[in-house]
Amino acid sequence: VVLVVDGHLLPWAGGAVFGASAGIWIAIRETPPRYVERWQEGAEGERKTARALERLERKGWTVRHDVQRRYGNYDHIAVGPSGVYLLETKNLQGVVEIRGGVPHLSRRHDPDAIERFTRMRSAALGAAAAIKKDIEHRCGECTWVQAVIVFWSDFPEQLTEYDHCVYIHGSRLRDWLRARPTRLDAGQWARVAAAVDELAVESARGATRAQAK
Repeated sequence: VVLVVDGHLLPWAGGAVFGASAGIWIAIRETPPRYVERWQEGAEGERKTARALERLERKGWTVRHDVQRRYGNYDHIAVGPSGVYLLETKNLQGVVEIRGGVPHLSRRHDPDAIERFTRMRSAALGAAAAIKKDIEHRCGECTWVQAVIVFWSDFPEQLTEYDHCVYIHGSRLRDWLRARPTRLDAGQWARVAAAVDELAVESARGATRAQAK
């Protein structure tokens, strides 16, 4: 203001340009790339799912998080009296709608641009089948592993199933699991839980060895 009042417009303009440039540089420097933002959003969703499962763990359920596999990881594996569940967490930014078993995401700032996740269900079912095979190999129990995709997005349907895959909003997850009918007796539950524990321990050791290399 003093520079403008005194007629020193050139220094004022230079200072304004410098300040604006510095502000833009700081904003760009502090804004993470989109892939980092997506990772952060995904990690936050997984933490929400973990918190939702804590009460079940106190009731005796076995829950393991971030179980590494050869390619990628299992977000969560839960074992209770109603069976085994592979839980894949999705924290997508927008509104999710299931059409023909395929999640469609519309974003609030651009509702006409729909993103389709055509491989989400098949990937979850494939991962559940791999866990089933691993459990059978470890303890001899032949038990179905339910694939569940947990949304922490705006998901108006809340709960739906398509071709053996369940889609559910995270806020309903715990109550839905608790309401499932009992399928495992005490002995089966213990053996399957031990197999999942063994799988989680081995995956952690493998991850440690990989990091050491």
